[in-house]
Formats: sequence, C-alpha cells, structure tokens
Amino acid sequence: MRNKQPPPEYDAVRHILTSGSVEARSAPYIGDDDFDWDGLLAEAETMSGGEQALVRIAHDLWKAKGIVGIWEIPRRLDSHHFERVIDALYICRGEPAGARSQPVPDAA
Repeated sequence: MRNKQPPPEYDAVRHILTSGSVEARSAPYIGDDDFDWDGLLAEAETMSGGEQALVRIAHDLWKAKGIVGIWEIPRRLDSHHFERVIDALYICRGEPAGARSQPVPDAA
C-alpha cells in the first residue's frame, strides 16, 4: 500500500492553523487530508479579528473562494502571524518555509 502525499496547500493551511493563538481552537477541525471548514469557520466567529483573518486566509488557500482581502495580511496580522502566512505561501508553492529571495532591483 502506498501512502498518498498531501498537496502543498494542505501543509500551508496546516501551518497557518497550527499557529500559536489559533492552534488549540483549530485542532479539532484539522483532518489527515482535509479540514472541517464549516466547523472551523463557525469557531472563528468568536475569535479576535486577527485570528479570524488567519482562518479566512487558510480557507482561501484551500478553497480559493476569494473571501479574504490581501489588505488584511499586513493590516490585521501581528508580525508573528504575518511571517507565518508568508511562510505558508512559500509552502504552498512547494518551497521550504522561510525561503526568502533577494529583492529584485527596480527596472529603469
């Protein structure tokens, strides 16, 4: 029997949902290869604004529904969670967390 490897999106979403402040409340909704979004989105209704943004960002990475505005990433998240989301974006691309590249100089 061959184990099926989850897609990078799963690891990216799990990375966000296991972030400090939302980890305990998200854990019951994280499955081995999917997420209980109905339950998690209902749970998020009583979370802080930043925690709700994390859940919506994770949901959007998984479902691609466009329920989160990109403006929320820099404005609603503290620096720890901002970095966590950036790392998740790298993971979603199949790259390791923290795979920062050098800035590209402005084209003249």
